[in-house]
Amino acid sequence: MSLNPPPTQHQLTFDPQTSNGFFATAKSKALLSQTLDVSCKANFTVCASLMASLAQQLQSPANCASDLAMQNPTVLQAYNGLIAYPPLYHAGCLTDTTGQYCVANAMTNASSPTSSYIYYLPLGLQLPNGTKPACNLCLQNTMAIFATAAGNSSVPLSGDYTSAAQQVDAGCGTQFAEASVENGSSASLLGSRLVYCFLVTSFLVTWLLA
Repeated sequence: MSLNPPPTQHQLTFDPQTSNGFFATAKSKALLSQTLDVSCKANFTVCASLMASLAQQLQSPANCASDLAMQNPTVLQAYNGLIAYPPLYHAGCLTDTTGQYCVANAMTNASSPTSSYIYYLPLGLQLPNGTKPACNLCLQNTMAIFATAAGNSSVPLSGDYTSAAQQVDAGCGTQFAEASVENGSSASLLGSRLVYCFLVTSFLVTWLLA
């Protein structure tokens, strides 16, 4: 099975659970911002199409369909990372009013160290109880991106967004984040990526810089 992206492609994906390079990069706001500069210049439509294609290949009986059916954690993690690309790209490339990357601010926020947890939501990782992210415009805009993506019932966000939004609202104020989303039908991955391309996304899991 070949799931290798083109050598000229710079993807912003997000798999903090397995990427040592990501953790090393995340320790430095400057280095993380430089990585984002490169990743966010990638052609989103091309990369989203590539990620959707790779995810579809994983579902093939000739590849990893049986592993996905058995909820193999390694394969499931890879699959979730691929289908999470659109919201992670948009959230990861989001900037504040000064031009700083929101995710870089969150990951290096010493006064609110749990701010970065929000960015794991697209991967299907629920927000831990007691998470208190910094209540700022970056968080609000990021949650708006995730709320839109969560409307697709075929992506992990559809299962963990609402509880996370309620937790954010509890700490930041009622209606700070949209706490309810209207789930649509479970569209095919290739079809749903067209919807994602109209969202205003990693981030945090695996940075693939070829």
